[in-house]
This record gives sequence, C-alpha cells and structure tokens, in this order.
Amino acid sequence: MSRFILFIVLCVSSFRAHGQSDSIYISNKWCSGKDTLLLFNGGNNVIQVYSKAFKPSDIILKPLDKTLRIGKPEIKGDTTSVLAMPYHADNKPMRLSILNRKTKKVIKTVNFISNDIPAPIACLGKVQTAEALRKDILAQQALRVVFPKSLYNYPYVVKQYTFNMHHAKGGATIPVLGYYLSKNMLEEIKNAPAGTEVQFTGIKATCPQCVTRDLPDLKIKIK
Repeated sequence: MSRFILFIVLCVSSFRAHGQSDSIYISNKWCSGKDTLLLFNGGNNVIQVYSKAFKPSDIILKPLDKTLRIGKPEIKGDTTSVLAMPYHADNKPMRLSILNRKTKKVIKTVNFISNDIPAPIACLGKVQTAEALRKDILAQQALRVVFPKSLYNYPYVVKQYTFNMHHAKGGATIPVLGYYLSKNMLEEIKNAPAGTEVQFTGIKATCPQCVTRDLPDLKIKIK
C-alpha cells in the first residue's frame, strides 16, 4: 500500500511540476486521476488536450521520445484526442509537445509516466471487504469491475454471473445475465442468518472492443 501511495504522490508531483494552470489542459481519458499524467502499459490510453487559448485546429501534438507513440488526432468540440501507447517506457521519459500549428513553436511540453495494470476483479457496489454489514450489502445494486490499487478506469462491465448462498434455513442459486442484483437475491440476503457467505461465481466481464474475460469469484460474509 505504501508503494502505491508513493506512486500516486509522484504522479501528482509530476503533473504539478508542469503546471496546468495555464491555457493547456492534458489528461488520459481512462485515468481516474485527472490531475495525473499517467499512461497504462498494455491498456487503453486516450490523451485529451483542451485549451482555452487555442482551437484544436491550431495545435499539433508531437511525441519527443520513442517510448511514446500516438495515433491520428480526432477533434470533438474544443478537445483534441489521440490514442497513445507507452512503448517499453518503464522509468524512461515520455515527453509530449504541443506546438502552434502556424509558428511551429512549442506551446507546452509535458512528461507522462507509465504503470502496469493489475488484473480486474468484481466488487459488490461500494463494498470492497470480505465481510460487510447486512444493511451495507442490501444497499448495493450491482456488481462492478475494478482494477485494485490502480487509477485505470476503462469501462469494463459484468456480463453475467451466478448468485449462490446456502445456510441451515435454505439458500438459492440464481444465474444472472447482466450486472444488477434482483429483488429475489436481496430478499435472500435479507433473510439469511448472520455469518452466511454470499458467493458470486462464474463472473464474466467485457468492455468496448474487448473479449469476454473470466473474473475471480467474489465472496462476502454477512455480519
């Protein structure tokens, strides 16, 4: 955990060192920390550039290092977006310059850093512990996909799963298409004895332009 916190501090420090209080704002669309210049190795990265002083058609994006590759710019409204890929970039510079298209002068140069993406897991709403109070479990509406201790937020969603719960008074096995919890499941959780383990198995998740992948089983004990 301390290593992760140090990493985030370095990200924020790197960002602030380049100061986005001026007229150019840069971020990775799929990084939940909008104040960090962070790209993900092997992940989906979209660098977005917004300027209060320049129109998208007035700027050019140019990587300065072989460790950063970008695609063809796309303009939507006042934002320029490019697909980006860190290439063998661990601990190596990944500089991106924004140039004035007319004068070819550099308006701003920023340094990106990169990070690996952990394997995704499923969580029950906001519950991220192995045990939870019954009321907290019942307050959740769906399974969601997270990348533990990472700022990566590409939109993976749960495609299907099976709800399992067994105890002395009974239980249920309910296959589900989608990610929501049904009224039947919530009723089962409501009536189960304390100490019962709720299991979500056979979890499959997908995302735009992704193959379906299997996620580890999720187990939560009712307090």
